[in-house]
Amino acid sequence: MYKQSSDCPGNLKWSTTGITIIGNGYGSGPDQLQFPQGLFIEPKTQILYVADVSNNRVQRYQNGEIKTAAGQANASSGSTSDKLNGPRDVFADENENVFVVDAGNQRIQFWEKNAKHGKTVAGNGSAGSALNEFNYPIRVLLDSKKNIIVADF
Repeated sequence: MYKQSSDCPGNLKWSTTGITIIGNGYGSGPDQLQFPQGLFIEPKTQILYVADVSNNRVQRYQNGEIKTAAGQANASSGSTSDKLNGPRDVFADENENVFVVDAGNQRIQFWEKNAKHGKTVAGNGSAGSALNEFNYPIRVLLDSKKNIIVADF
């Protein structure tokens, strides 16, 4: 398939068939996703992380294996440190720690590798416009100096 576009120079070509690398359909099983949104590939480890919004978790994919990196594997939601509520984005470092946009809880959670609980590193759980509040955060990243950058509505 070819597409002519004034936004991109020349012709674009892409395959009309895709390859699924994570997820085996809609659902809450360990190999299923419900409304995946944020994707991040950590450059050094090449691990793929997916914010699985409706399953309230972040899944990681490496060498054909899918594991839960943050939140509950059973898709339960909540506001305690071991749960997420509608995670929208994820950023991972080379040590396999993840920063998660926990949008439903108006916070950014930091989960160390293999941790059972996260730590709130930004936001206070309440929606608002104060410096310590978010009004529906949607993206997160770290710059080269390890500063957390968050996009918020």
